[in-house]
Amino acid sequence: MKAAIVESYRERPRLRDDWPEPSGDGERQVLAVRAAGLNPVDLHIASGRFYAGAPPTPYVPGREGVVELPDGGLAWSDQLDQRFGSLAERTLVDPALTVPLPRGLGEAQALCFGIAGIAAWCALERRAQLRPGERVLVLGAGGLVGQIGVQAARLLGAGRVVAASRRTAALERARALGADAGVAIPAADDWESFAAALRQAEPDGFDVVLDPVWGAPARAALENLASGGRLVQVGNAAAPEQPIAAGTLRGRVADVLGYTNFALPWPVKRGAFLRMCAEHLAGNLEAPYEEVPLDRIGEAWDRQRQGPAVKLVVRPHAS
Repeated sequence: MKAAIVESYRERPRLRDDWPEPSGDGERQVLAVRAAGLNPVDLHIASGRFYAGAPPTPYVPGREGVVELPDGGLAWSDQLDQRFGSLAERTLVDPALTVPLPRGLGEAQALCFGIAGIAAWCALERRAQLRPGERVLVLGAGGLVGQIGVQAARLLGAGRVVAASRRTAALERARALGADAGVAIPAADDWESFAAALRQAEPDGFDVVLDPVWGAPARAALENLASGGRLVQVGNAAAPEQPIAAGTLRGRVADVLGYTNFALPWPVKRGAFLRMCAEHLAGNLEAPYEEVPLDRIGEAWDRQRQGPAVKLVVRPHAS
């Protein structure tokens, strides 16, 4: 079958036309992939240094996809076999660990509410335990997690939402999606000037920060937490490490909360996915995507590394 193959860690995958088919094992079945979602986690795993481990090379990457079930229906899942991921014509998955797509929802759109959407939604709802009326800061608002995070905060009852991004266009879009204000993140790691800009945008401080970036922006955000505030750490697009003054946390009785989709029970993921799908079909939630053929996986991989402002959806078959 045709598949993208990671042959060596720290290298982008190569397209192969002769990759062996996976074999079912009773619970897991070989299912056709209709569309695959590309995510930062795929690149982290392919680095060979992912904190949760990586499969031995060579392997087929891709943590999520829309597959065709034995009855012909379409379903989303992020429970794919790590050796036979979604960036191929067929993958290996237990049909019981899939979610049938709601009527009227396209395959590519559904993938927006998978790994990225769940990270934004559950970080706010479950990890931060966002309460009605609270003030929310969304860092990295130009990425898909950030864009969904702005809207999720509103849908979950936030009283005020501030978006932050290095991209001017992203701040404009965030306002269109419901942010009350936008703050530009400096190109240099000037956390003090960013902290001052955040203070001007929200003098009373933030109750919740959704943080997919870490680095200097997170340090500035921590300086602007209200008493009892919570920063939920979702990703490290800006930097993997950042020193934080101990007094910053003690003085605000603040929490820095780690988050990963891997820790969520499957029913929770399923519920969050279906809630976002319903909100989209009701006209309350938007998420942009772009489709790329599997033949251009190298290009898509490089774009994902640079941080696209859309969900990259890979099609194993020409549509």
